[in-house]
Amino acid sequence: MDFLDKLNPQQRKAVTAGSGPILVLAGPGSGKTRVLTQRVAYLIAEEGVRPYRILAVTFTNKAAREMQTRVEKLLGADATQGMMLGTFHSICARLLRRESEHLPLESNFVIFDADDQQRIVKGLIRELNISEKSYRPASVHAAISNAKNELIGPDDYPITNYRDEVVKRVYIEYQKRLIASNAVDFDDLLVYTARLLEEDPAVREKYARRFEHVLVDEFQDTNPLQYRWLKLLAGRDNALFAVGDDDQSIYAFRGANVGNMQ
Repeated sequence: MDFLDKLNPQQRKAVTAGSGPILVLAGPGSGKTRVLTQRVAYLIAEEGVRPYRILAVTFTNKAAREMQTRVEKLLGADATQGMMLGTFHSICARLLRRESEHLPLESNFVIFDADDQQRIVKGLIRELNISEKSYRPASVHAAISNAKNELIGPDDYPITNYRDEVVKRVYIEYQKRLIASNAVDFDDLLVYTARLLEEDPAVREKYARRFEHVLVDEFQDTNPLQYRWLKLLAGRDNALFAVGDDDQSIYAFRGANVGNMQ
């Protein structure tokens, strides 16, 4: 394949690596995203993988559009048709709309942005007669967000002091308000997806069978909850291909290192 000839030996090794857990570590400007893009092209053109069987995750919509454009430039305009490509949140939203029958929501749920979330928390603090000076809405919302990212629901929120009790009261009402509005926040997209995949074997197996290859960009920015559902989607073969910069990571890396591309 012509585009492989333009890669250096380390990049080529990464692009053509076998299946299973693969982790590519490299510094800034060394071509990590290029490797991920060409890995997708290689799987489709050389390995005969149908785009429908590929899940590619990025952290920004801009990066997702760029990846799609690059693959189409290499293979043609229809090359990515059927491939699930996008950010963590956009992919979760797509999955949840398809599986809404398993959720306390309708498929046309809305996604509340940061301003919506802050407004609800602020309103609840006032409704519950909580001092806004002592318990700032931004701080309470941050505590709720942290709990969600640890998969701690409102009823299970631990109380060790009075502040925790306040957060729990707001959290319970906040979640009720979201469900009553047929809405989710950004954290819910990840939480609902992770719980659905963990708790419903049939749904988990359906997507694990579908995605023969799961690829993720900027892996160093992946938090534990995001990594959790990536592993669930990667299935029994753990077919996860990740690229990242270990020098910028605040989390421990997992997987097989195929070498620095520099």
